[in-house]
Amino acid sequence: MDKINSKSRFVIISFDALSSRDMDVLKHLPGFSRLYREGSYCENVRSVYPSLTYPAHCSISTGMLPMNHGVTSNHLLQPDRKDPDWHWTRDHIKTDTFYDAALRKGMTVASLLWPITGKSAITWNMPEIYANRPWKNQIAVSLANGTPDYLLELQKRFGKTRQGLKQPMLDDFVHESALWTIREKKPDVIMIHYVDLDSMRHHHGYASKEADSALLRHDRRLTDILEVLEEEDLMEVTTLFVLGDHDQIKVNNIIYLNSIFKDKGLIEAKGGKITDWKAYAQTLDGSSYVHVKDRSDTETYSKVESILKKLQSIPSYGIEKVCTSDEAVALGASRDASFMLEAASGFKFLPDIDKPAVAPIPPAIDGWFEESISTHGFSPDKENYTTVFYAMGNGIRKGIVIPSMSLIDEGPTFAKVMGTVLYDTDGRVLDEILD
Repeated sequence: MDKINSKSRFVIISFDALSSRDMDVLKHLPGFSRLYREGSYCENVRSVYPSLTYPAHCSISTGMLPMNHGVTSNHLLQPDRKDPDWHWTRDHIKTDTFYDAALRKGMTVASLLWPITGKSAITWNMPEIYANRPWKNQIAVSLANGTPDYLLELQKRFGKTRQGLKQPMLDDFVHESALWTIREKKPDVIMIHYVDLDSMRHHHGYASKEADSALLRHDRRLTDILEVLEEEDLMEVTTLFVLGDHDQIKVNNIIYLNSIFKDKGLIEAKGGKITDWKAYAQTLDGSSYVHVKDRSDTETYSKVESILKKLQSIPSYGIEKVCTSDEAVALGASRDASFMLEAASGFKFLPDIDKPAVAPIPPAIDGWFEESISTHGFSPDKENYTTVFYAMGNGIRKGIVIPSMSLIDEGPTFAKVMGTVLYDTDGRVLDEILD
C-alpha cells in the first residue's frame, strides 16, 4: 500500500442489478475488458438478505450485515401509508461508513445517487430521494437533503437531460454530472450509483433487449469515466472500484399476504387504508418480513404462525420457506420481524390489502410492465444469484481472481485503500488484491 498518498483519488461505481451472468457479454467490451486486463476481480460476490438495493448498499458502505447496520429493507415500516418512506437519510445507518471515515481524514467526497446519503456530511451530494407526498416536489426534496449549490449547478448544466425518474435519462443525467464533477471538483472520493439496468430488468424482463441495451450503456459509461480520468491526468493516482449490489430473478406471480391477514381479521382497513393491525407483511419482493405488532401477544403469534405454515404447505401460494425471528437474524436480516418468508421460484410479495391472495402479474402496456417481472430481495443463497466486484489502479495488484466474497468485504477494503479503517465490521479487508 506504499503507493497510496495524499494525492490519491478513489472512484467507486455501483451498477444496480449487475449480475455475474452479465460478464459473458461485458468482459469483451471496451470498459469492462480493461478491468479484467489491468485489475483484480471476483465474479462470485454474495449479496445480503434481503438482497435489496438499500440494505445492499448500506452493507457495501459499512461492511456490516443488515441486522447490524440497521437498514433491513428499502422502505420504513409504515403500514398506514400506501407509499412508505424509504431509508433515504444517513441517520438511518447505525454504524460507521467508509465515506465518513474518508471525511474524517480530511478528504473531499462526492456522491451521485448513492443510497442512504441524504442529510449527510458529504462534500458534494446528490442524494437518491424522490417526492413521495402530494405536497412535496422533487427539487425541494433534493435540495433539502443534498448540497444545494452543487445540485443547482448540475441542474443548470444538465437538467434538460433528465425526464423525472425515467430511465435511461436519469442515469444519463447522473453520468454527465459525474463526469463534470470529476473534471471540475476533482473530489478525493466519488461514489456513483447507476440504476438503468435494474429498471430495465424490472419493467421489461431480465434478458430483454432493453436490459441488453442498458448493459451496453453501462460499459460506455465506464469507458467515459476512464477516459476523463486520463484526460485530467488522474489515472495514475486513482483507485477504481466497480461493483454490483444484487442480481434479479424472473417472476410471474404476486403473493398478497396482507390480503390474507385482512381476511383473517389481523388487519383492519377503511377506504383501502389500514387503520389498525395485529400482523403485517412488510414485503421485500423476493422475501417478506411478517411483523406481529405486540410481540407478547402469544395468541396472535400462534395464529400467524399457523397461517404461514398452512400457506407454505400449499405450492400454489408460492412460499418456499418460513423463518422464525432467530432464523432470520442468523441470516443477517432484521432483528425486529417475527417471521421472514422466502418466495418460491416465479413468485414475489407485494403489500396490498385488497387483492386476491395470489395473482399473476398484469400484462404489459406498450411493452412496459407496471409490476416488476424480474426482481430481487431473495436469499443470497439462491442458485446463480451473485454479483461482481472489480478493482484496478493505484495500490491494486493485477490479475488476482478472488474465488468468492461478500458485499460486506467491500467497505473495509475501501477504507483500507483510503488509508483509514472501519472498526468491528462483519466483512474483511481483501488484502490479497492490495499492493
